[in-house]
Amino acid sequence: MSEDLEAAQARMLLAELEYCAERLVRRRSQWRDDKPNQAVEVELAQVHQQIHNLNQRFPGLRQTFR
Repeated sequence: MSEDLEAAQARMLLAELEYCAERLVRRRSQWRDDKPNQAVEVELAQVHQQIHNLNQRFPGLRQTFR
């Protein structure tokens, strides 16, 4: 697989991961009792780790997620 094709796939995956992270953050902000939902926190941490790993592998991608 060429590097350009890999980078294109990485960009698509990064966009999906960012969307997933935004949904999880929004879900977390809707908690009424301020008690963190452990499953959501774990999933969010995993998504952030995957975003980090992609940026390590493809430094030119740089995420837009805040």
